[in-house]
Amino acid sequence: MYTIPELLLARAEDSSERTFCSFYGQRTTFKQLLHGVQEMAGALADAGVQPGDRVGFMLASSVEHIKLYLATSWIGAAAVPFSIHLKAAGLELQLNSCKPRMMLANRMHAESIRQALSAIHLRPRVIWLEDGVDLEGEIGLNRLLRTSRSMRTPASRSLDDPVAINYTSGTTGAPKGVVLSERWYWVGAKNAAILSDAQREDTFFLWEPFYHIAAWMTVMMALHKGLGIHMVERFSASRLWDQIAAAGATKLHYLGGLVNIILSQPPAESERNNRVSIAWGAACPADSWRKFEERFELMVREGYGLSEGQNFTHLNLRGVVGSIGSPVDEFDSWLIDDQGERVGPGSVGELVLKPKLAGITMTGYFGEPEKTAEVMRTDGCIYTGDTATIDDDGNYFFRGRKKDALRRRGENVSAWEVERVLNAAPGVDEAAVIGVPSPLGDQEILAVLKLREGSDPSPLEIMKFCDERLAYYQVPRFLQFVDEFPRGPTQRIKKSDIEINLKNAWDAEQAGYRPVRSV
Repeated sequence: MYTIPELLLARAEDSSERTFCSFYGQRTTFKQLLHGVQEMAGALADAGVQPGDRVGFMLASSVEHIKLYLATSWIGAAAVPFSIHLKAAGLELQLNSCKPRMMLANRMHAESIRQALSAIHLRPRVIWLEDGVDLEGEIGLNRLLRTSRSMRTPASRSLDDPVAINYTSGTTGAPKGVVLSERWYWVGAKNAAILSDAQREDTFFLWEPFYHIAAWMTVMMALHKGLGIHMVERFSASRLWDQIAAAGATKLHYLGGLVNIILSQPPAESERNNRVSIAWGAACPADSWRKFEERFELMVREGYGLSEGQNFTHLNLRGVVGSIGSPVDEFDSWLIDDQGERVGPGSVGELVLKPKLAGITMTGYFGEPEKTAEVMRTDGCIYTGDTATIDDDGNYFFRGRKKDALRRRGENVSAWEVERVLNAAPGVDEAAVIGVPSPLGDQEILAVLKLREGSDPSPLEIMKFCDERLAYYQVPRFLQFVDEFPRGPTQRIKKSDIEINLKNAWDAEQAGYRPVRSV
């Protein structure tokens, strides 16, 4: 196993002139990548970043973003990616948790960042990627680069040092920062390479935003194998196959409902006139699996993972439709019932992971030992909170989540975080957020609302309030109003007993309302 700085040095040595990444017609070699990382590391160090610090990222996809992220590891610091779609309310939670020394961002997010920082009285230095007018404590990256010197020698690092703190969806409360080590990144990329059959001559099509770990696994595979990446700024279903064909890309990553979105596009010549042989990822809808393979003449390779465990803990290399596969070499797994007893084929149970090597799972939730202990038990296992079944051949099948979360537009969404905003909306007394089936294969968000006595806000008022405070994928589609909620003995809302009535619910899509995207 090697750290990120060691990999950067090795690829600059043995693959110096090979293409690491192409983006908007710009080609970056592995040698240029190393020099760029050293240059960015020097700038960040001059700005005050030290080993052990945390550096926040709120940046769109770019080669500079990659260099800055890898530069944090070069310095010995840890990156903290934030979704570029977060508004001030969401940023406030995560910034208050990780308290970064530095914040790297695009200026288009200035209002949200400044508002969030002022609300929590946090004063990290902010480095903007673009030139412009700076307030106190802010500076443009180009100004730093003009006066800084490259950092030629990396800080000393071990495989257990943190690379990043990635915030989860906060399935049972506020989002939690998952601390991921160099060792985690190494094993994650190794198994992603097995699933995708990554080869040195491959070109991987990279569309994922960099607040997703999947994007960094593609970067890590490039550092492992010396393979190339063709990156686009954002996903476009209508242009996907034209972009892939023009790039000569050979491998495509997917997430959940993306498969059905791609299938819904009209036929195009480029969808068959390209070099893609494998689509790899997670949560491919079972009823679309073969349709996807046959229409686009490729092979679907499905896996399963979670940040707390590993990027992939299970791989389906046998092509069993609907299966997440069997455990990777580094893990054992089994299923348990509500009493903690193991269950066999045909029974639904919680998926439990047992790492065979030390240090390959998350280090823990940042600053939350009690929450960490709920998932990482004293028996050394990871209790995933996800349910599955297993067949007689050892193939696992994902069945659902025990946690209070849902998945929408390929994003994990915390019901708690959406409810937190809804409960502050005009006229709302209490809210319950529930995931309902979507024709795209993941879920839509239903907000069930009890209004305060005497109040009568319009659905549009509530939606606009949410839109100003939540990422577009967190904004509910349906609003259902109730007089009272069903409750348990402790007076907590029993979501399982709520009668869902979508026919009579207000539907944002039918009303023509679209949440505003940040980009």
